[in-house]
Amino acid sequence: MRKGKVQYYNTLYQITRTITSTLDLDEVLKLITENTVKTMGVKACSIRLINEDKKTLRIASAYGLSEDYLKKGAVEIDKSLIDAEVLKGNIVKIKDATTDPRFQYPEEAKKEGIKSVLCVPLQLKDRIIGVMRVYTDKPHTFAKSEVEFLTALANSAAIAIENARLYDLLRREYSKLYNDFMQWYDSWSVAVSR
Repeated sequence: MRKGKVQYYNTLYQITRTITSTLDLDEVLKLITENTVKTMGVKACSIRLINEDKKTLRIASAYGLSEDYLKKGAVEIDKSLIDAEVLKGNIVKIKDATTDPRFQYPEEAKKEGIKSVLCVPLQLKDRIIGVMRVYTDKPHTFAKSEVEFLTALANSAAIAIENARLYDLLRREYSKLYNDFMQWYDSWSVAVSR
């Protein structure tokens, strides 16, 4: 087995262990983006999630990108042909982000030193919740193994995001139920003591 594939499996194993042992979404997403960069040997990685308005993508985690690049503006789905395509469930490979007309911020990509980009959907069964990207600083043709690895990581990220969402929902429901019960108990206590 090639060294690259062993690294891919080790990274997937570490991320899966973290997902199953913590509900801290920020920690999991940071681990995913950082380890993606280190394992694939790319410049940077980002995870963006669809906002409630369904019109923009917000940054959930990034590694290797400058603050200036991250603050460049919202990724508007209708203006980012790349993300619109990925949100349909397709994988998009960009050879040169500075000249590809589908890239929303080519000038900012040039300033950041971004050349090639690989984008995959964050998918839960039949629902896509965001986009995961890796960026290189040199022209690169992404291999099938790189696409498969990033897709596996994106699926892991989607599971972690869904787990955190469900946990938060459960926590809020429990809190509401507890508060309702305490109100009822207080009312009942007052009524019984009369």
